[in-house]
Amino acid sequence: MYTLMNTDTPNDTTQWFAIRTRQDFRAEEVLASRCQEVFFPKESVTVKGGKDRVRALIPHVLFIRTTRDNALALEAEGRRNPDCSIPLWIYRYPKDDAIQVIPPASIGLLRLLSSGDTGECRIYNPQHFTPGQRVRVIGGIFAGYEGFVKRISKNRHVIVRIEGICMVVLPFIHPDLLEVIPD
Repeated sequence: MYTLMNTDTPNDTTQWFAIRTRQDFRAEEVLASRCQEVFFPKESVTVKGGKDRVRALIPHVLFIRTTRDNALALEAEGRRNPDCSIPLWIYRYPKDDAIQVIPPASIGLLRLLSSGDTGECRIYNPQHFTPGQRVRVIGGIFAGYEGFVKRISKNRHVIVRIEGICMVVLPFIHPDLLEVIPD
């Protein structure tokens, strides 16, 4: 559930695709020169011994901005010769096996949520929002996104679904910035 916002220029033939690979960090390096843009959501975590380590927010998933033909060529190349390139699979729609285009708005949301300065999502004033209720954000940096309310660890959260890829929990959104979407 998301709202489409076109941030590309009208003549731009590139689109965002989600890819799955077993070598996500290597794929980021290799694909950087072969795609217009690569987005790999990561976070820094501290492991035992106090060492900092970078890990994928969505393991083995990267987002590439390229043409449809180039995306398919990269996928085919990885299948033909995995020793020379990165094996990858483009996410497809389950009903017709067409490759799935990720809306720019969904990429924007993932960028906001992986920026490192976001916190936990909490919705106060619980009498106004019940679990499962569809809502739309009407103000702030998440304005226009649609999702649903879900109880997680005793708090109500707004969940936005990126179809077939993942669901994301939005950071704090004041209830005054939410509106209920009628069924």
